[in-house]
Amino acid sequence: MYEYCDLRWGSIVISGFLSLIIGIALLVFPRVATSLIVVFTGLVILVLAGILIAEGLFFDSPGISRWGIVGIGGLGLILGLIAILFPDWLILTAGILIGGSLIIFGALMLFTAASIIFDFLVRTIVAFSSMLAILVGIYFLFAPDTSLEIFTIVVGSFLIIYGVIRLSYGIRLRSWQKTCPVSYLARR
Repeated sequence: MYEYCDLRWGSIVISGFLSLIIGIALLVFPRVATSLIVVFTGLVILVLAGILIAEGLFFDSPGISRWGIVGIGGLGLILGLIAILFPDWLILTAGILIGGSLIIFGALMLFTAASIIFDFLVRTIVAFSSMLAILVGIYFLFAPDTSLEIFTIVVGSFLIIYGVIRLSYGIRLRSWQKTCPVSYLARR
């Protein structure tokens, strides 16, 4: 009955505010945001590759080659450096790979809709979403940099809507919590 009394309205408001700020930044600066995400990912890859190299050098197991692990870590270092030094190149590559994946996924789902699903409504919905995935994949394939910017704008718009909803819910929750019975609040 009083399940809203347990929620922390402050954390809900803070998460909504952060979502709103990040969404606005993604919406206003989509190209910069995409590049920053790639650079941050490159830094994470560098740290993980360094850890992998360190573990490989001190690894002592008869079944797994230590130099294989060090080699994988070395490839990670190269990929991390490429991501940091050439983020635009990696954005184009990611857009092309995402486009190809969407085309393959859409084709497989179209095959599934045609051969497996018997319900007409479900078959129609799956076929429509499959065709949409194929069309979006073709767009990603031929315009990878623009499509990733559009994707960033869509994510930014979603974060803005999510942030506004979280903010309003947190503020409303605070007013609801003023009506919580004292006996319920004493249990916490």
